[in-house]
Amino acid sequence: MRFFFDEKKLQSHHCVYKVDQWKLVLKYDFRLRLYKAWKPEQQPAEVLRILREEGLTEDLVGQDYFISVTNGFKGGGYPVPHRSELAAKIDYQEENPLILSGKYTRPWKGSGNGLVIEKSFLQEIENRYPEVSVEESIRMAGLDPVDVGYNRIRNIKVEIEKKKDREYRKQLDDFMAQNKWDEEEHEAGNQEETATMQEPEAVTAGLNPYVESIDYAGVQLKNAFYNEAYLLYPLGLEKILRIFELPSDQIPERSKVMISSKLHSWSRGDEQLSEDSEQIRRIRRFKVVELNQLVQTGFSSLGKGFTKMDIKNKRRFCQYLQDLPRDTTGFYTSARIRELSGIPKSTYYALLNDDGYGKASEKKAVDDEADIEVIREVLSYKGFEKGIRQVYMLMPKVTGQNFSIYRIRRLMNKYGIRTTIRRPSRNRKAMKELIARNRKANLLMRRFRMHRPNEVRLTDVTYLDYGDELRVYGSASVDPVTGRLICFIVSENNDLQLALDTLEAMDEHPAKSGAILHSDQGILYMTDDFQAAVIEKELTQSMSRRGNCWDNAPQESFFGHFKDECHYRDCKTLEELRSMVSSYGVYYNTERGMWEKERMTPEEYEKYLESMDETQWREHLAREEERYLKMKAASAAKAVEDAKQYRNEIEERLGELRP
Repeated sequence: MRFFFDEKKLQSHHCVYKVDQWKLVLKYDFRLRLYKAWKPEQQPAEVLRILREEGLTEDLVGQDYFISVTNGFKGGGYPVPHRSELAAKIDYQEENPLILSGKYTRPWKGSGNGLVIEKSFLQEIENRYPEVSVEESIRMAGLDPVDVGYNRIRNIKVEIEKKKDREYRKQLDDFMAQNKWDEEEHEAGNQEETATMQEPEAVTAGLNPYVESIDYAGVQLKNAFYNEAYLLYPLGLEKILRIFELPSDQIPERSKVMISSKLHSWSRGDEQLSEDSEQIRRIRRFKVVELNQLVQTGFSSLGKGFTKMDIKNKRRFCQYLQDLPRDTTGFYTSARIRELSGIPKSTYYALLNDDGYGKASEKKAVDDEADIEVIREVLSYKGFEKGIRQVYMLMPKVTGQNFSIYRIRRLMNKYGIRTTIRRPSRNRKAMKELIARNRKANLLMRRFRMHRPNEVRLTDVTYLDYGDELRVYGSASVDPVTGRLICFIVSENNDLQLALDTLEAMDEHPAKSGAILHSDQGILYMTDDFQAAVIEKELTQSMSRRGNCWDNAPQESFFGHFKDECHYRDCKTLEELRSMVSSYGVYYNTERGMWEKERMTPEEYEKYLESMDETQWREHLAREEERYLKMKAASAAKAVEDAKQYRNEIEERLGELRP
């Protein structure tokens, strides 16, 4: 698209480097500013906003100039200063990540303002390709493909494909030169050689409709084969040949190389087999089955990484699924694709339609920054010291706003603001209000094993005394269904950060969306920040009854096993203790058997449960239900017996006191 620029108005602009009737070049520093604003979301809107702020409006540079700028970023990646502009910068400090990485250099000699890829880096990419894509190789080198740019990535792919094509053609020419025979000898009747060369043709040609010809250069397949087979390329050549009933052992290796190369780079054409036979119908049925499995496996593998994505990439992934062409057969509906990808319907549509979804913590941080300034204004009012209660009472008068006393206390604690006024401890009424507001129902009711693997997470904190009268705190999480230790975090402080770190560490073995997170009624698990983080992780919070350790028994049992089996008290340093905790976690999950779980390790038991079909799973649940009812009956009988014994003891003591 051609632009016509007003040279007189633009020449004196502080952001313009060069301009003529046909071309407008912005200064490097300004282009870099635009790029950094564009990169996070990669949308033209941010570029347009900054151009308008600097006076480069649509009337001055044209309606679509900002689109050309963003297209330049997409194609060229991280901006590079022009050669003449760079020469004028005496104190220029290099900050281009491509150059700093050593993977690209600036061509000081010759023409052009671009960058040149290092030959060793290009060779690394070529050695991995096509098993590892160019983009993934760039990430493995610590670079962002966005900084490299689409054009450079495309040029790398073109260069590699050209080189592979040249190598293949050379191999083919060498083979043909080595296998050229003497026509006179052939005419004279070298029957043995003729029979040898015709053997593959006798076996294959005419029997398979996808074979074009067989000669001394190898087996040639019809374009119809490539039109039908190129989508199956991820399955590997050997499996593709089996699907199309082409005997692999009768196809020369040189032909396999050629077939694989053509499949990799094939663009679908119109050629199709005109004949129809039972063999062709059978091959196409096999192909449909494999394609269907390939699609399902693809969606499943993509979905596995979904839980580890940040909100922005989750939203992009859902938009990608939304933009997929509709299946005209009605088989791959939106619901089926979501099911294969493992994305809950509510999460999927929230990411597509709710811009605020998943940004609760970001919004909360912004709100807290504004609220703490209000509190600081009250604290500085007339220069006198004030306690939290005075801040609460003065706030409406000084600022016209009104925060709850608990909100004021939370924000002052968060930002480390301490008052010299004697502060009363949190009274019983405040604690009751916190419990009433944030206490969660007991969703498990000790039915720990009546779920599938990764549908429940338990968590708790214990103290660990070690060394020379040193004490730290261990926060762990266990899957009660399989017995697997999910994480075990050690910290010098029993605080909210320990609970949040534990919640974050649970992502190393993710729970299913909507899974239950069960804990006791500890103050850490009742804080607003922790409960907001639980919602962010798409978990459902559950709590034990107050003072009832049996409601979290598998977690308590793990701590008991750890303290009985580990010589952690002999550790002298915190690093030594953490190393022991880590080693025990690996041993616990992979080697330590569980008597009540078929004598298997947690990892083995999880695989055992996952391998069950629906009938086996129902039978397993029936056994667990029977076991649960027996446990419940035994527990009730013991409670009655304990009550009777307690009553008898009281009566005996009262009898001793009577005259």
